[in-house]
Amino acid sequence: MRKKGVLLSTLILGLALTACGDIRNLNDLKEAIGLTSDSSGGDAAQEESTDAESLPASQEYVSSDGSYQVIMLEGFTQTEAPVLAGSDVMMLENDSDRKGFGSFCVKTPKSNVSGNPGSMESLEDYADYIANLLMKGSGITADWTDADAPAAEGALGCLARESVVKHGTTRGQAYGYYLETENSYYSVFVIGNDDDVEDAKQVIALEILDETSAQGGTKDFLNGMTAVLDAANGASLRETYHALKEGGADESTLESLASQAQESLSSSWGIENTAALMETADSLINGMHNPDALKLLEEYGGLGETDRDAFDAKLTGQNLDQGTYISLLAAYDAWAAYGESAIAAWDLSRVGTIMGFGYASGYCTYEEALDKTLEAALKAKELFGSWEDFNQSYLYGYSYWAEESLTDPESSAGERAELVRDMESQVNGPFALGWDIELTKEW
Repeated sequence: MRKKGVLLSTLILGLALTACGDIRNLNDLKEAIGLTSDSSGGDAAQEESTDAESLPASQEYVSSDGSYQVIMLEGFTQTEAPVLAGSDVMMLENDSDRKGFGSFCVKTPKSNVSGNPGSMESLEDYADYIANLLMKGSGITADWTDADAPAAEGALGCLARESVVKHGTTRGQAYGYYLETENSYYSVFVIGNDDDVEDAKQVIALEILDETSAQGGTKDFLNGMTAVLDAANGASLRETYHALKEGGADESTLESLASQAQESLSSSWGIENTAALMETADSLINGMHNPDALKLLEEYGGLGETDRDAFDAKLTGQNLDQGTYISLLAAYDAWAAYGESAIAAWDLSRVGTIMGFGYASGYCTYEEALDKTLEAALKAKELFGSWEDFNQSYLYGYSYWAEESLTDPESSAGERAELVRDMESQVNGPFALGWDIELTKEW
């Protein structure tokens, strides 16, 4: 793997672990961050200067969506990867003056934290989470201590942590700055040799520009369609694999992801080649489970029944097992709300998922994956009038398929319903983008 992109690859792999299983044999991160030999065992921290004229040269790096900017050492190359809808990783790398130094910023809506970890209740939890993602599997050890955190306008809280990091007999430094707003978590993380990290600490700042600046492109709409499953799984595999490939990940890493994607498609969908992938995607676009749900509903006298209580009573008197009973009520609620479109969003939402797995599997190109997902998005816009309608149809479909009640907080269906509510409430969440935007091929 080229040094450029190693930190990005490491972080993205961490974000994707819950989606694709545990990935072993990560490259030795010490080669990427410039850890130096520690013959004395002491710290080589420099004294911080309070003289503005002696501060290292810095510049502003503005996120692609205009929602925030990072103040960092000047001369870095900025790269961004949309790991999840509404979430991205901004990498700042320099191949010349500061060899091996790496920095990144992660922006994450609170409703859409990668992997949707239920234990995340504070900024401290988020800081633990980000540090663990980077260090996990790298062989690097760190003993974090709190540091002075610069205040930031519009933040509910700020936190800074620093550590000497070690790998065997080599050492370096790491520093993390974390910020929380009402809607999001942000982090700026730097790692490398002592001098570079100390320079960075003197100038690092994170400024919130406009959290309501919604992402506005077709790809953002496509990401919104798979946002719930991507959040539950940990990442968008399509975007994860693409970012790794473009960032120069080694072949063993890509092959590991491809193998896991192939296994998932085979075991869950019976897809083992390009023809099967495209056939399944077309089936979902044209209606795979939706017609079955309507047919089952008709068999039990639900189609045309205008009184839900009466239909419920009819089902109760038939000695049905609980799963069938829940599925039928979900199908009825979907039909009552959306007619023949019923649970069509459940089918359409998964086109992007299987095409992403198909891309990682080598069954289609990145462009072909986006093309087919765009077909599903255009169909969704024909059938539904808003994200709220699309999401509710999706939830009815999940309840029908999983045979779980959306009102049961202990069930996966109940968890999905809560996740959708959280995402819909976020001003910078995946559904902040207008449903009525024009969808065009922009890749």
